[in-house]
Amino acid sequence: MEQKLFVRQALASSNLHALRLALLHATGDPDLAAMKLELVPIRSGAAFEMTIAEESREELFRKAEEFLAGQASTYVPRELEENEIRTMMEIALGQELTDDEFVVARTMPALEEFPVFSHWTGERPLRADDFRVVITGAGLCGVAMGVQLEQLGIPYVIYERRPDVGGTWAINTYPDARVDTASTTYEYSFMKNYPWSEQYARQPEVRHYIETVAKKYGVYDHIRFEHEVQAAEFDEHSSLWSIRVTDASGETETVTCNFTVTATGLFSTPKKLDTEGIDGFTGEVLHTTGWTEQHTVKGKTAAIIGNGSTGVQLLSRIAEDADQVYVFQRTPQWIAPREGYGEPVTEEMRWVLDNIPHYWNWARTTALKPADPRGTITPDPEWRAAGGYFSESNDKLRENLTQYIRSQVDNRADLVERLVPDYTPAARRPVVDNKWYRSLTRDNVELVTDGITRFTDTAIVTADGTERHVDIVLTAVGFEVTKWLWPIDFRGRDGVHIEDRWNMEGGPRAFQGLAVPQFPNLFVLYGPNAQPATGGGIGVGGLPAWMESWVGYIARVMVAVIEGGDDCAEVTEAAFWEYNNAVDETARKMIWLDPAANPEKNYYVNEHGRLSTSTPLPGLDLGTRFLNFERDDFILTRTGSHARTSDGRASFVTAS
Repeated sequence: MEQKLFVRQALASSNLHALRLALLHATGDPDLAAMKLELVPIRSGAAFEMTIAEESREELFRKAEEFLAGQASTYVPRELEENEIRTMMEIALGQELTDDEFVVARTMPALEEFPVFSHWTGERPLRADDFRVVITGAGLCGVAMGVQLEQLGIPYVIYERRPDVGGTWAINTYPDARVDTASTTYEYSFMKNYPWSEQYARQPEVRHYIETVAKKYGVYDHIRFEHEVQAAEFDEHSSLWSIRVTDASGETETVTCNFTVTATGLFSTPKKLDTEGIDGFTGEVLHTTGWTEQHTVKGKTAAIIGNGSTGVQLLSRIAEDADQVYVFQRTPQWIAPREGYGEPVTEEMRWVLDNIPHYWNWARTTALKPADPRGTITPDPEWRAAGGYFSESNDKLRENLTQYIRSQVDNRADLVERLVPDYTPAARRPVVDNKWYRSLTRDNVELVTDGITRFTDTAIVTADGTERHVDIVLTAVGFEVTKWLWPIDFRGRDGVHIEDRWNMEGGPRAFQGLAVPQFPNLFVLYGPNAQPATGGGIGVGGLPAWMESWVGYIARVMVAVIEGGDDCAEVTEAAFWEYNNAVDETARKMIWLDPAANPEKNYYVNEHGRLSTSTPLPGLDLGTRFLNFERDDFILTRTGSHARTSDGRASFVTAS
């Protein structure tokens, strides 16, 4: 009896839409396909989640219990025919799919081992032995690139400047650092059903996940830790890159390779707080990336400068330990709650994932498409003409978030007035609440909204003349997100520096966020306009899954070069500008560049007023682009001869 009760509780705790899809996958029962759905608002109304209508839930539970009692113990995973996958994807997404949409959408449940990776068109060519790839960075992108190259059998090495894997998840160890998207969407599609302990994983677990993947798929042994890439230069005669690398002892070596892939990340260069008097401050000034387990605020007066994702995550923990905390807010943020944030993956949730065949695949799919938010980020002229602020859905979101702020600070007028932003929700990066608003009501926390003018030797002085004496300053002021490759000096064809090229074009640009003309065989992971900004809709998945799509596309270019007998691939100016013009044209019609949305300064938009971090193109367009390599987008050439080592191969060789 207790087991039956547990099973029922476990089923009730599941994503009911995903549960229905998993059972449909396993049994093909048409009654499951016919069950009615209803939409439930989530994320304060920013999205809607599909769930089984109340009238069908008891039948769903009964069918699940019958399957578990009868078929589950002997069930052999059922592979679906293409028409079945299409039907299930249409049920999962709640819409009919065109042929193009289906090609992209079918990757979402990750039914294959590597749903978006590239493969050889036939047998692996022996010529692949002659090619070498250098990857810079062993974070999520670099490890994904390594896994893809492992599948193709292309030799590679990863240079990582730190002593461990993880990238941003190794650097950021501040209190309560965690993902702000569900753990089930913050994972690679090839690492099935990873046993996350929390619904929104914390930093140590994410870093361990990346290390686990690197070791499981053979990538870890290719990483050279504490090696920092300093410069890279392309040799047109040999079609090889020369990479200058420095190790922990300061010794420098130069290696050659055919392809170089930068996976240094968007959040690799911390911003420095540059305020008058800061160099004379006698307390400790610490960017959040500098926090270690040896640091403490116990018995201290702390200042937190910044209220983006990092500042919002760490406040509650700092406030628990410090005697006094001053929170310096320059610009109010729309900070929203998130279902399941800070909560564990319960025993019941874990049981469903481990005992219902295919549940992970369909829970992943439904989590990736809670709603298409384009109505929230696209202005509605008719709504505005009728007196609305931006669009019906965005205005409703503003109303809900404003009410949330009021409820969290006990409707204190002194706080509400300073916390409610005057710009449109979604104009800046969404921030997930980690008890930040509630922490502002603590007796030992003070919200400061007057601008900082200078530091004294012991205090921070604000524009109203107030001095606040502090022992430690935590700067949560973000990263230099427009410096994708800096300080590495990349020189391409004709000796052109990549920074010089970008400086002439309104800031960094890349074809599909990956490639730049005049820089053959160079690919930038998480490059300019790479990050999907529209959320929801038909797409590949969460950010790590998009990373898989990026590296899959890079590998398609490599496969074309190697199989075609070529040596070099360079994106054409025409393809480069076609993509960037499409990005710019689409962005002009959306929230980030809308003057009335008043987004002020944010890291999505660069100093030239261009959307540069993210791409506004819809997920279907992006997914289609990454799954298909169009040869006309690149100039593929052969040099006739490579610079070779004595065995006839390009190699990771040390130059004297």
